[in-house]
Amino acid sequence: MIPLYLLHVTAVEHSEGLLGMFVCINILVVASGIVFMYRLFKQKNVRIAAMTFGIALVVNYILIAIFGDPFDLLG
Repeated sequence: MIPLYLLHVTAVEHSEGLLGMFVCINILVVASGIVFMYRLFKQKNVRIAAMTFGIALVVNYILIAIFGDPFDLLG
């Protein structure tokens, strides 16, 4: 059953513009997460990096919930 769930996550069709927006938001989430972890481990001021990472993560999940499939939130 697990391969069926994994295939269902990738089987949802998106338009080209929407797919590009998802990719850009995901790149922002990854980049801000890396900056946040770097600042956290170097014990620098992490407030702005943490807020940026949190906002990007929330926007990503909201876009997935609106335009995606409920199973997209699992993957």
